[in-house]
Amino acid sequence: MKSFRSRQRYGFTLVEVVIGLSLMATVIVSSLLAFSKHQKQIRLAQAKIAAVQIADDLLNRMSASRTGIPAAASGSIPDHPNWFWRTRVTAETLRSPIPMQIINLQIIEGKTGSKPTLLSSTSVVKAFEQ
Repeated sequence: MKSFRSRQRYGFTLVEVVIGLSLMATVIVSSLLAFSKHQKQIRLAQAKIAAVQIADDLLNRMSASRTGIPAAASGSIPDHPNWFWRTRVTAETLRSPIPMQIINLQIIEGKTGSKPTLLSSTSVVKAFEQ
């Protein structure tokens, strides 16, 4: 007679299969979530690089114009319908020998239904006449 313990087992039990499948599912879901977050970070980095290039171009064009960089203005960016730029004075020195303003240029992505995202910000020192 063969005893119960002497028989060889072939294959896996149902419990082992369920545990293996749940572990595999956990690994796959975690990998997909990490990949999705990685793709989002890549898109944001590419948008920031493009925003820095646009800010550089805007500053060059504004500096070359007769009026110079405006103290408080805003506008849209033609190639990116969700993006806009704005300038504002962040600091002034009126009593120094040369009156100056620090003007901040920002490139902002304003998606509908979500809060605006600052993509690029740069400051420029501008002398002005009183």
